[in-house]
Amino acid sequence: MKHYLFDIPGKNGWKRYILSSVIIFFAIIAGGALYGILSMISGFLNGGGVAFDSETGGFVGVEPTLNLLFMNLVYVVWLLGIWFSLRIVHKRKLKTLITANKRIKWKQIFGSFILYFGLMGIVEFVYFLVFPEHFVWNEFDLQKFLFLFFVVLLLTPIQTTVEELIFRGFLLQWIGKIMTKPVLLGGIMALIFGSLHFSNPEMERSAIWVGLDYVFIGFMLTFLAVKMGSSELSIGAHAANNMFLFWFIGDPQSVGGGIPSLITVVNNEPVISFIMDVIIFLAFYLIAVKKFKPSTT
Repeated sequence: MKHYLFDIPGKNGWKRYILSSVIIFFAIIAGGALYGILSMISGFLNGGGVAFDSETGGFVGVEPTLNLLFMNLVYVVWLLGIWFSLRIVHKRKLKTLITANKRIKWKQIFGSFILYFGLMGIVEFVYFLVFPEHFVWNEFDLQKFLFLFFVVLLLTPIQTTVEELIFRGFLLQWIGKIMTKPVLLGGIMALIFGSLHFSNPEMERSAIWVGLDYVFIGFMLTFLAVKMGSSELSIGAHAANNMFLFWFIGDPQSVGGGIPSLITVVNNEPVISFIMDVIIFLAFYLIAVKKFKPSTT
C-alpha cells in the first residue's frame, strides 16, 4: 500500500522543509495583511469605521458574514504559499500532501463529508431535544442567510482543506521523517493543532475543556489520516464540521461571531460540547474505516 507520509516524490531534505516553512510563514503574514486591508475598506465604505481587537485577532465593526468572507480569503493566500513551496522547493505536486496515489479519491472526500455532516445533525438534534433552553431560533432573513450560505459553501472548504494541507500534510510529512507510529504522530499534531486554536474566543469559556476538545479533534483527524494512508477522510470531516456549524448553529463567542445561522447557542457548555465531539468522531472513525478501505493503487 502506498502511504502519503512515506512514499513522497520530489526533494524533501530538511533544508527544503525549512525553506518551505519560511515561504508559508510569509504567506500567512500576507494573508493577515489582506484580511486587515479588506476589513478597513469595508469599514470605510460603510462609514462606521473598524477597530482591531487584539484579544480576538479580528476587526470590530465588520458585518459578521463579511468578516467570515475576509477570514476565509486569507486561506487562499496560504494555499498559494503552500503550492509555491511544493512546486518550486520540493519539486512535487500539491496532491502529494493528500495522497501517494495517482489521483485524489474524491468519492472518499464527499462520502466522509456526508457521513460526518449526518452524524453532527443527529447528535445536535438530540442535544436540542434534551436542552432546548440552550438554543434560540434566529429571526430568518433570506437575503442574509443566502449570503452566508454561499460564503460557507464556496470558501469554508478552502479554509478547512488548507488547514489539512498544513497540519495533516506538510507538517505531518516532515515529522514523519523521524517517526512513524500513528499514536505518536496523532499526539504531536494534536498539540500543535490545539495550541494554534487556543487564541480563539471560545477558549474564554473553559481553557481546559475547549482546549481538550481541539486537541482531541486534532488527534483524531491525524490518527485517521495515518491509518488510512491518505487524508481524504480528514478533509471531508473537517469541512463538514465547520460548514454545519456556520450554517446551522451560530455562536457569538466563536470565530464565526454573530453570523445569521439558523440557530444561536445561548448556553454553550464546554463539557457537553467535548462529549458530543467524542461521540461524533468515534462513530465517524468506526464507520469510515469499515466503509472506506485504505488506498492500494
